[in-house]
Amino acid sequence: MRLNPPRSRSSRATPEPMSPRAVAARKAAFNRSAYERKLGAFIAEREEELYQHGAGLHDELALGPIYERHASLFSRPPVDELRRLLEAGGPDTGHHRALLAAATDGYIQRATAGLTDAVGTAEATAVVVWRGESIPYRGLHNRISEISGRAERNALYASYLEAEEQLNPMREERLDRIGDLARELGYADYVELIKTTRGFDPDQLATGVRDFLAESETPYFAALRRYLARIEIEQGDASLADLWFLMRGSGWDNWFDGRRILAVLESTLRGLGIELRGQPGATLDVDARPNKSPRAFVAVVNAPTDVRLVIQPRGGWDDYGAVLHEAGHLEHFLHVDPRLPVSLRELGDGAVTEGYAMTLERLLAEPAWLVEQLGMPEAHAASFADFYSLYHLVTLRTLAARHLHELRMHRGGNAAVHRATYAGLAGLLTGVREPEERYLTIDDGMYAASYLRCFMLDAALTDSLVARHGETWWRSAAAGDTLKRAWNRGQGWTAEQVVAHLGYDSLDWRPVVRQIRAKLVGEMSGYGGPNITTRAGTRKV
Repeated sequence: MRLNPPRSRSSRATPEPMSPRAVAARKAAFNRSAYERKLGAFIAEREEELYQHGAGLHDELALGPIYERHASLFSRPPVDELRRLLEAGGPDTGHHRALLAAATDGYIQRATAGLTDAVGTAEATAVVVWRGESIPYRGLHNRISEISGRAERNALYASYLEAEEQLNPMREERLDRIGDLARELGYADYVELIKTTRGFDPDQLATGVRDFLAESETPYFAALRRYLARIEIEQGDASLADLWFLMRGSGWDNWFDGRRILAVLESTLRGLGIELRGQPGATLDVDARPNKSPRAFVAVVNAPTDVRLVIQPRGGWDDYGAVLHEAGHLEHFLHVDPRLPVSLRELGDGAVTEGYAMTLERLLAEPAWLVEQLGMPEAHAASFADFYSLYHLVTLRTLAARHLHELRMHRGGNAAVHRATYAGLAGLLTGVREPEERYLTIDDGMYAASYLRCFMLDAALTDSLVARHGETWWRSAAAGDTLKRAWNRGQGWTAEQVVAHLGYDSLDWRPVVRQIRAKLVGEMSGYGGPNITTRAGTRKV
């Protein structure tokens, strides 16, 4: 893999200053409203294709022809003009930033569409033949997590890693091309492109992430050791496959009946004053299909009139988490003000809609919700909230590893070094062996950063809901009204603006850690007395 070294900031191709007359002529030539209407049509067509492919309705991903039909949206003139509008500042800065992000992403995606289609098609059609059975690549994670026998689990896991390695050359080529395109657009590297088009500083986020990692280390490794001990594995001996099996939590399946998922969702939303099935524009795709994406998602074809929730049901608590999370996206986009332009309805800061989704998903950590919706005894509910809090920490520390890894990788260097450092970093932060074959399991747009920021937004929003509507806020139609007012703004605000509206100075990790620690059971015990537990092990005090 070739990763070009970053150019110095002094070599950045900054657009030349323009005279007032030239600026006026350019503004007259660039019609923002017309551009945005055409962009909305493109988004609808793209989301339809992503839905068809991700839902397993057809195997081949065909984004290339869509980008070519809308090529004028993603040529250099509109990209450069939107960047100039953003740099000019003014009250429409957020609007211009959202459009610039879409135009820039489109420029890159159009240029890499062939590679993207090739990767997506390869992932959808790849199979692993294991003991005479053909298992789709996209179903391997779920299948591995279901296997209780460690030797058998590791055997299939080894085949999964071989499949990842076979896909990596295409991913490497695509990542190289993305870096080249970022520099072609005048940015020092892809990280600077994200900083400009998303409006947050990835390096500043990394500083906060390191503080979170230090603050969460003791409760995380204490909980991890407790749970690994239940499956008779020492922390230092655990692989990623072991962690997948542990987090599958199959022992909880009896409480999370797949046949009741939608009934529980309907009941939860009804408590907030929302009738799920009575909402125009909503599609719920919960049918099982062999090539359906294992990652739940929402396709926003045209908010608020066509929003589709897609999950791959398999039973268990994580199905419930996926439905609740995606229901947060669904309700957000169904309640957006239809009068807003598409950039403020559907684009903008990804951490905002992810934060709204996380607020519903984390009902799984609320013992009172588990008791009332699933009929769990209180002791079981407290125990599951403890388990889910460990999952929450696993997710956050994995995302932190990916973000820190991406900061290095997108700035150049040797691929072999990036592979090794990713495996070492992820293993250090999660406490399990992370294979280097997975060093390219990342999303475009440095989306791990959006997920990290969304957890801080969610913690602030949850604190606000509790303060205004009580500990069981999900039973309150008034809380639903509060959420609807937030959802109605669409994507017009950044995550920082949302928490400022809630009365917070900034996005902050402290409420995240506090809320997690409040649900962990005996985070400093479990081995016969008070312990200090870190990644290095446990010592008595």
